[in-house]
Formats: sequence, C-alpha cells, structure tokens
Amino acid sequence: MQDKILQHKEGQHHSGPVDRPWQVLLIDDDEVIRHTLESYLVFHGHCDVFHAANAFDGLSILEQNQDVDIAFVDINLPGMDGIEFVKRLKKRDSTVVAAIITGEPSMDVIVQAMRSGASDFLIKPFRLEQFQVSMERMVKERSILLENQFLSEEIRIKKALERMNKKLEKQIRNQRVLYSISEAMAKIRSTSELYNKLVALAVRLLESSRSMLWIKDQEKHQLVLAAFRGPVEMLPPRIDLDTSRHPCAMVITDGLPVILDGSSRDSNGAKAADVVPDDCFIAVPFKVRGEILGVLAASGPILERFKGEEALFLLNILAERASLTIENLLLYDSLLINLHDTLQALVRSLEAKDPYTRQHSERVTRMSLGIAKEMGCTQEQLDTLAFAAPLHDIGKIGIKDYVLTKKAALTDEEYELIKKHPVIGAEIVGHLGLLDEETSIVRHHHERWDGRGYPDGLAGREIPRLSRIVAVADAFDAITSCRSYRAACGLDFAKKEILDNSGTQFDPEVVEAFISYLQRRNQKKEAGLVTDHG
Repeated sequence: MQDKILQHKEGQHHSGPVDRPWQVLLIDDDEVIRHTLESYLVFHGHCDVFHAANAFDGLSILEQNQDVDIAFVDINLPGMDGIEFVKRLKKRDSTVVAAIITGEPSMDVIVQAMRSGASDFLIKPFRLEQFQVSMERMVKERSILLENQFLSEEIRIKKALERMNKKLEKQIRNQRVLYSISEAMAKIRSTSELYNKLVALAVRLLESSRSMLWIKDQEKHQLVLAAFRGPVEMLPPRIDLDTSRHPCAMVITDGLPVILDGSSRDSNGAKAADVVPDDCFIAVPFKVRGEILGVLAASGPILERFKGEEALFLLNILAERASLTIENLLLYDSLLINLHDTLQALVRSLEAKDPYTRQHSERVTRMSLGIAKEMGCTQEQLDTLAFAAPLHDIGKIGIKDYVLTKKAALTDEEYELIKKHPVIGAEIVGHLGLLDEETSIVRHHHERWDGRGYPDGLAGREIPRLSRIVAVADAFDAITSCRSYRAACGLDFAKKEILDNSGTQFDPEVVEAFISYLQRRNQKKEAGLVTDHG
C-alpha cells in the first residue's frame, strides 16, 4: 500500500496542485479503531492523520486544518451522524473525498451515503486489506478532483488574463488614439486647418475610405460641406435640413449619432446606400459649448475593421477634442483681437501726435503684404505680416515728442534716441505674448542688408525675411510721405532710391519683388482700381 499511495502522491505532485503529505481525518467513537487505522496509515503511507471521537470535534479539526484530503467517518456518532458530517464536509470543499463506516449496511444507508457526497463505504468489521483498497481508491479520486480543479482554475485564470489583456490592449490603443489626436490638435492655429485635420484623422484612425465634415448654416438651415477626405462623388455640397433624407440631417434633428450599413433603411423604406456614399456610414454631432455646430461622418469598410460601437467611440472622441480646440481658437482669437485693437489704439495715438505720419503704419502694412505675395510667402507669413507690420513703429511711443516732431535736422544724440524705438517696440509687444516672428518684425525692420543697420547690426539673411520686406515698404512710404523737415518725394524718385540701395540697405530679392508689385499696382491704378497708396 505504501508504494501505491506514494505513487498517487507523486502523480499529484507532478500535476502541480499541492506538495505535501496526504491529510487524513478519522472520526469514530471507537478509540481502538481510530488508533489502529492511524498506526496503519502512518506506517504504510505518506500521511498525516487527525482523528476525533465525534462529528463536532471533526468540524473543529477542519477549522484548524484547511487541507484535509480524505475522511473516514463512522455513520453512528453522538450528536451528529456521519452522513450529516459528510454533507457539511462536501459543502465546505467539494474536492475532499469521504468514506462512510457502518456496522448496519442497508440499501437506504448506501443511498443516503452517496447522496451526502460519500465516495465509498466500509462495513464493520472490515479487514485492513479492505481499508487499503478503499484508501487507494480515495487517493486516486482526490488526485483526479484536485487535478480537475487545478485545470479548471488554470482555464479560468487564462480566460481572465485574456479578458484583461484585451481590455488593456484596448485601453492602450485608446490612449494612443487620444495622444495622436491631442498632438495633432495642439498644432492647429485656424478653424479651416482644424476642419481639414479632423477629416484626415477620421480616415486614418478608422481606416475608412472617406470622411466628411458638414457645418450648419443657421440662416439657410442647411449643412455645408466644410472639409472631406476621399472620393468626392455623391457628397452633396449642401444638405437641406428641412427636406433632405440624408442621415446627417437626422443627426442635427435628434442630436444623436447614426450608424448605417447596406441593409439600413430610412422611414420611407429607402436604402442607406441610396443616400450616403458607402454601405457603411457613421455620423456624430459636432458640438461646441453644447450647441450642435455640424456633423462629422466617416464611411467605407469601417464596420469590417471595427465594431460599430468602437468606430462610434473614435469618431466621438475626435469630435469632442475638436470641439475643445475650437473653443480654444475662439478664445485665442478673441484675446488676439482685443490685444491687436489695444496695440492699434497705441499706434493711432502715436500717429496723432505727428500729422505727417498719419496712416503710415496702414500703408506700410498694405505694401508689405503686396511684396510678400509677389515673393510667394505662405498664408501663415501673410497673417504674421498683417498682424505685426502695423506695429513696426510702436516703440516710438517711448521717444519724446519734440524729437519725433522736430522740423530741423536731428542731432546725433537725438538720432541715437530715435534708433532705440525698435528695441522699445520689441519690449512692448514681447511682454504681451506675441510670437517670435511678429516680435522680430518690430525689432529688425531697420536692419540693413550690409550689416550697418540697427539695433543689432544683422546682415544679409541673418535678418528675418519678413523684417526685410517691412524695411523696403517702410522706406518707400517714408520717402513718398510729407515729413516735418521736408516735403514728400515723387514715386519715381522713391523707386530709384530703393533700386540704388539694393544690395546695400535692402535685400535684392525683396527689391525685385517690390518693383514687380509697383508695376502691378500701377496697372490697377491706370484701370482706376487703386489710389496712389492703394
């Protein structure tokens, strides 16, 4: 028996559930039987044995020892019979195996024992060989039950890990999506740029064939196509919210998302594919501050790549993040307008002190933009010029009035004071949060191509390109405007002065664009489209 018990035990050890001796509980009110069986088990098997004279002591042993494997229980016990004990034992741990010991065998007793969960029974008096066979059977059954429990637990844990991994993968994917969206939105500086970025992100994230953004026209009660990616066919430029069967009209009306596939039909029985570009179509409301501004939609094989709910989640996230970006843009634009108005008021107050320089900043800005367009500057550079060129002389507010309006020639000391106005201006606008490109226009519009300008003596392409443009426009307007110390010079003279100083005071490339701009302006003037300073 020792070899067989150890064999089963080693098999159990290799399966992995436990690594300890078998724990056997003996409950019998006959002390001789208890000690006989205990001695037999200890001598012939790898076992730890616990014994009790009644069921209540047996329950106490169970509470103290959580690892009982096998129980042999007499059916007739004082206070609680063996069958009731086995029921409680199996309820506590269904993998523990038990054998009922009885001196009065009957079919009813056997049935009750089996129903209680007993795996075997011994009939008194029994031989030790019979006990050995029962013990071997119980060890084998306990091993199988433990193995099954271990495998079931492994499967349960594996499934739980798979669920956790899928959930984690989804969270990581969503975090990556949120990061990519946030990173893209952070670089946006205008609503048109936002709209185009929004549909581009929708196509990329949902792997759809096309994406569309419609913006609501409040007056005409229509949706206007503001941006799209992908094939343009079947994309209506406008959707009438009163009459159209397009699902985007439903999004505006209900304020809820729409998911359609090829089998979807509207209230009139028309297929979705007859109204939208593709079989699969998802649209969400695009809201700003709780108000529906428009509809963001994507179509194509998106439902094959994602579950509808996941695609809807991604599209909603895009719309929500874009909404925050628009709010920030509106706030930024509002602050920028207020700031620009304040600075313009300072410029106007400066020009009011000297009637000869009135509207000088406006004319310089207009000419700077004309030259910049001739040079092929980007829209961003044009926007920078439009904002900063009117402020190029704002630093003169820190120069004493008698110097600015002096009719006689300036002394060297007074000229040095005048030369400080770019630095003063850059200090003023720099503290107000202007961009570096905008501040550099104010600081460097008096630098010279040959390096002999001020305030920093920059030369050639060290001077910011937009500052070089403003330098030419500023010089031209100064030559052609009346000053307190001289009359205005003619356009031909001013043009010659600019050309003569090309390559010394001015960037030759800017001068070339300036001449081209003058020619175009002159043609428009002859056609009666502009004035001398238009």
